[in-house]
Amino acid sequence: MSLTVEDGSGLANAESYVSVSDAAAYAAARGLAFPVSPIAPAEQALRRATAWIDGKYRSRFPGSRTHSRGQALEWPRMYATDADGNEIASDEIPVEIVNATIEAAVREMASPGSLSPDVTPGKVKKSARVGDIEVEYAVGTGNAYDQRPVVSVIDGILSSLLGSASPYVARAVRA
Repeated sequence: MSLTVEDGSGLANAESYVSVSDAAAYAAARGLAFPVSPIAPAEQALRRATAWIDGKYRSRFPGSRTHSRGQALEWPRMYATDADGNEIASDEIPVEIVNATIEAAVREMASPGSLSPDVTPGKVKKSARVGDIEVEYAVGTGNAYDQRPVVSVIDGILSSLLGSASPYVARAVRA
């Protein structure tokens, strides 16, 4: 099945923000592993990466989807601005979204499912003992969100779109 890449028109069947060839070029330029032969695993990694980007960051993306529920992905968006207040065209897929998707796909290619692991609260190992040595891990709130991976490079790439994570910072909204 061929990968359907969002072209900025708000496709109802889009599966990725970036093509396999563009992802491979980005990865190669940065010395990252993103093999494209056979092509199916690369396409699958891009699909999973796109779904993860949308799922993890959708509530922090500026503006609203151009075609509401009629489009498959979170971008393109209307009334979107970057963290500096610069307008993002309603038919644009920002380069930050594309690059973050590729970074996520590289990780998904290396370890499928690693961005969205299944975690059962209460079954997370809190300590381990080997002989006389015991290690206690940091214990969070006990919910599955504590166990989600944090990918600093992706957070950094998207920071110019997301702005502040604080709910108390107002965003400019155009009427």
